[in-house]
Amino acid sequence: MAVELSQFDIEYKQRTAIKGQALADFILEFPPTFEVEGMECVPEPQSPVAIPENCSPWWNLYVDGAVNGNGAGAGIFLVSPEGHKLQSSIHFDFKATNNDAEYEALIAGLKLALEMRVENMNVYSDSMLVVWHIRGGFLARGPRTDLYMQYAQELILKFRETKLEQILRSDNADADALAKLCSQRDAHMLGVIPLEIQYQPSIPKIEVLDVEVEESDLWTTPIQEYIANGTLPTDKDEARKLRYKAAQFVIYDGILYKRGFNQPLLRCVVGIRCEYIMREVHEGICGNHSGGVPPSLTKSSVKATPGLPSTRMFMALPRPVTAAKDLIGELPKGKGGVKYAVVAVDYFTKWAEAEPLASITARKLVDFVYRAIVCRYGIPYKLISDNGKQFDSNEMINFCEHLGIKKGFSAVCHP
Repeated sequence: MAVELSQFDIEYKQRTAIKGQALADFILEFPPTFEVEGMECVPEPQSPVAIPENCSPWWNLYVDGAVNGNGAGAGIFLVSPEGHKLQSSIHFDFKATNNDAEYEALIAGLKLALEMRVENMNVYSDSMLVVWHIRGGFLARGPRTDLYMQYAQELILKFRETKLEQILRSDNADADALAKLCSQRDAHMLGVIPLEIQYQPSIPKIEVLDVEVEESDLWTTPIQEYIANGTLPTDKDEARKLRYKAAQFVIYDGILYKRGFNQPLLRCVVGIRCEYIMREVHEGICGNHSGGVPPSLTKSSVKATPGLPSTRMFMALPRPVTAAKDLIGELPKGKGGVKYAVVAVDYFTKWAEAEPLASITARKLVDFVYRAIVCRYGIPYKLISDNGKQFDSNEMINFCEHLGIKKGFSAVCHP
C-alpha cells in the first residue's frame, strides 16, 4: 500500500492504538445508558461521598459606571458557571459623580444577582475607591459615600460567599463599553440591549437640618433696622453715629451691602460666614493665592472671627498669584516733580498697577508694593523683578520675608 501511494506524494501511517486514559475520560463524561433484551443497564451505584456545604456554583459579576457630558450610566455583565452572559444597562436620570455611578453599578449588579438566586459570586470592578471602601481599606468620606458603602455591604451580606476584587479597565472592557454606551441615552445601539432608566439614587436623600441663628446681637442689626424701619437708639449720640454710619450702607434683596468708591457693592457677612471665608482664604480653595501669612496676622484673624458680635468682613477682589514690577524713566518732569513710574503686573489676570514717583528709592518701592498690591489685593505668592539696587535692597528683602512673599529675579529686558 505504501508503494502504491508513493507516486501521489502521500505518506502512509498505520493507525495507533487509542490510549486507555482517553477512553476512560470519554466514558466518565458520557456514562452509558442502554437496554439489553428489554432491560436497562445503568452504572452501579457508588458509595456515598460527603458533599461540602458550599457546593453552589460560582458566578462572575462585572460592573462599571461612566459619567460624561451627556449623562451617567452603568454597565453590568453577569456570567453564569456555564458561560452564559446576562447583560444589563442603566441610564441615570439624575446628577451623579463618577464615584456615585460606580456605586450605583455595583448595587444594581448585586440586586440582579439576588434576583437570579445566586449564592456564590466573584465581583469585579475597575474602581479602586469602591473596592477598597467595601473591603475596609479606605475610609469613606462624606455622608453620601458612607450611605452608598453601607447599602452595598448590606446587599453583599445576603449572599453565602462573595469575593470583591479590583481589575484593570482592559479586563473590564465589556462592562466599560456598555456603561459608556448607556450613558448616552439616544445611542442607536441601545435597541439591542435592554435599557433601564433610573430616576432616583439608590440611597435615600440626605436631609439637611436648617439651623436658625440669632441675629439680635450682630453689628449689622441696628443698621438694617434703621434703613428698613427708621429705628434709632434712645441715646442721641448713638443715634447720630448710626445715621452717619448707615449712609454708607444699602439693602438690596434683603442683604446688606456697603457702598464703595469706584467699585461694586461689598456684601457684609457676619457670624459663622466670617469664619468660613477666613478658612477658605487661608487654607481652602483660595489658599494658594494667599501666599505667606505672618503668624501675627493669622492669630489676629482667627481671634477676631468666631461668632463675636463685633466681627465684620467685606469681600474684596481675589489675591494675585505672581506679580512682576519694574521702573520706567527718566520721563518728562510732571506735577510734584515726578519723573519716574513704577509698574506691577499680575501674571495671571494681566492686571496692572502703576504709580508716579519723584525718586526711586527702596523705601518708595516698598511703600508701593504694600499700598498698591498688599492692601488692595492681598499678599502675593511671588514678586519678580530685575536685580536693580532698589529691588534687591535689604528693605525689600526684609519686607518680603516678613509677609512670606517669594522673591524672584529675571533679566533686565524681561522683568
